[in-house]
Amino acid sequence: MKLTEIFKLISRNWFLLVAVTSVTMASIYFFTRDQDDQYTSDTTIYTGIATGYNLGNVTESSAQYKAANNAFANLISIIDSRDIRKELGFKLLASHLMLKSYDATVLQESTYNTLQELVPAALKAKLIGATAEETAANLSAYYHASKSNVIRDIINSEDMIYSDKAFSTIVAKRIGESDLLQISFTSNDAGNTKNTLDLLTELVIRDHRKLFTAQSESVVDYFEKATEASFQKLKQAEENLLSFQKTNNIIDFNSQVGSTATEKNNLMGKYNDLEIDYAGALSTLNSLEQNLKDRGVPNLYSQEVLQLKNKLSKITTEIVQLELLNKGNKNAAQESRMNALKQEADELSKKMLGSVDKHYTNTHTMQGLPTAALLTDWVKTTFLIEELKSKMSLINKQQAMYAREYEKLMPLGAENKMIIREVDMAEQEYLAQLDGLKQSKLNQQNFEIISQLKVIDPPYLPGSPITSLRVIITVLGGIAALLLTLGFILAHAFLDQSLRKPSVAAKKMQYPIFGVLPETDATNAKQLLLAQNAEDQLARQLILKMRQKTSTAGPFVVGVLSSMSGEGKTALCHTLANSLSTMGIETQILYPENHKGQTVADAHSSFYAPLHGVLADASVADLAGVGYLDNAVILVEFPALLEDTYPVSLLKHLDLVLLTVRSNRAWQQADKIMFENIQQVTNAPIETVLSAVQSDDAKEMVVVRPKHVVQEQKALQAPKALTTA
Repeated sequence: MKLTEIFKLISRNWFLLVAVTSVTMASIYFFTRDQDDQYTSDTTIYTGIATGYNLGNVTESSAQYKAANNAFANLISIIDSRDIRKELGFKLLASHLMLKSYDATVLQESTYNTLQELVPAALKAKLIGATAEETAANLSAYYHASKSNVIRDIINSEDMIYSDKAFSTIVAKRIGESDLLQISFTSNDAGNTKNTLDLLTELVIRDHRKLFTAQSESVVDYFEKATEASFQKLKQAEENLLSFQKTNNIIDFNSQVGSTATEKNNLMGKYNDLEIDYAGALSTLNSLEQNLKDRGVPNLYSQEVLQLKNKLSKITTEIVQLELLNKGNKNAAQESRMNALKQEADELSKKMLGSVDKHYTNTHTMQGLPTAALLTDWVKTTFLIEELKSKMSLINKQQAMYAREYEKLMPLGAENKMIIREVDMAEQEYLAQLDGLKQSKLNQQNFEIISQLKVIDPPYLPGSPITSLRVIITVLGGIAALLLTLGFILAHAFLDQSLRKPSVAAKKMQYPIFGVLPETDATNAKQLLLAQNAEDQLARQLILKMRQKTSTAGPFVVGVLSSMSGEGKTALCHTLANSLSTMGIETQILYPENHKGQTVADAHSSFYAPLHGVLADASVADLAGVGYLDNAVILVEFPALLEDTYPVSLLKHLDLVLLTVRSNRAWQQADKIMFENIQQVTNAPIETVLSAVQSDDAKEMVVVRPKHVVQEQKALQAPKALTTA
């Protein structure tokens, strides 16, 4: 829906909008006329909450902001709590009962008199104590003493100023992002407004300080105990770890396991290399011995040689141990011992060679090859084998040692990890509790600061009532009624399925729009002028259609049809006939005979029986009579097609079919089917005349011309000249 259409709807329904709004506002004002005047007062309290949290500097700014907001929310919750309002009622009633006489600065006279009537003098004397606190305590005790008593009735009465309903207008809010809290209260008693805020402020400051003090003390006490418990737990876990490491000779479990595995693998590789070298040396030795035997060398392993060999083996073993075990940690003594052993080994090698050589006198073989070189190689190879055997034996021992160490450490891994995890968890718990203790002590210092609420703007005694809410409620009610009514009108227009205006009718009916008949008010000159222009346009449209007729024989026959009665067929016929006659065009109207008594026949109109066009093949000339050819235009009004019998035989004689339909109704399926059937019978084009169109909607088809232009329009030529043109 376009904005212009919304404005048209508003202008069209302005009276309804004004009427509904006015009635609503008048009703609200009437029913709220008995409201009492309302007085309001407020007080401002400095809390120190935001500043206090910033002084602590224990969290990030975002967390401080959240903490400050939470603190204000807690403070407001205290003010809104049911307990504090119940206590406020007791203290307020106590202050009123302790009055010796009426005081306008405390409460209004009507409330004072009502209170004197409700509380008997004997009960009043019993309840009043030395101080206001004692009196309030007596009232509370009497209130809870039984389920039905005077004090209970007063406190719970919604008509009195001591109930929860009376305190429902207490509003507490933070002023911007500051440390200030504003509390306001509205009542129909000026003195009671100030008195209530004074007592409420005292209660809030007391409860707030009590809450923060108890909160900080309990939190600090909790963290002190939790920190001590977690410290003992950590201490015990560390002692368990130390005992476990001492028992199993563990300094660093992971390093020890890794080192043992690495050394084990290295020794295994070295041993494999030594085995290969030993096999090669042994093969060489066997070859040398066989070669020497072939050359006639005596027994190489005599008693003397074996002794020298065993001694050489021991010395070689010692040399290997010094080289492998003390590698990288040599000193002067070890270097001297190593040199002595090597020198002794060389001497033993020479002795072995000499022992073998003295039994062999011939130094050459039969083939003339020297034997001394073979003996030297044999001695060197023997020395090498002894050296390799010593290294292999030593590495075997080291492998066994590392294997035992590895087998010892591996089963301890899970237990060691579990004990270390216990130590880590105990340490984390202890650090967390220690941090919590630190935070709680810092917060305790902050709480001591921020719990000290100060009243910087005490409540005042209102001198005049606030602006009556009746005016505001009335205005808001009127606006709401206006908007609801406008919404209803827009919704109705949006959901409206009627034809409404020419553009909508053309889209829904699928027939071109011939013209419109606006809805007029006889007292409205603009609407009358619009209707006159619409009638003139209908006449001009009809003349244009007449000019489009190919055959000039006979008058131009127009059928005026509608689905139902009351669609404006008769009005259209009258309009066209009058407009054409004014222009000098002879026009005759044929009405169905059921219009007798409703329409007066004259020289330019007559009645016909629709049955004549149903039972026989009648023509328009048969129904129009003798003067048929004297007319330029014949307007034939058909009965309502969906209600009465209509002359079907006339349809094929029509030059134009004007379908009249009211703009305020919907185009139904029955209408559509009916005129689709009509279209199959007649060769005449079907065009729509929309009747009862709103003035604003009619302007889609009608151009409003000044009145003097309409009056100066000249008549056309005689119908005969027109028909013969």
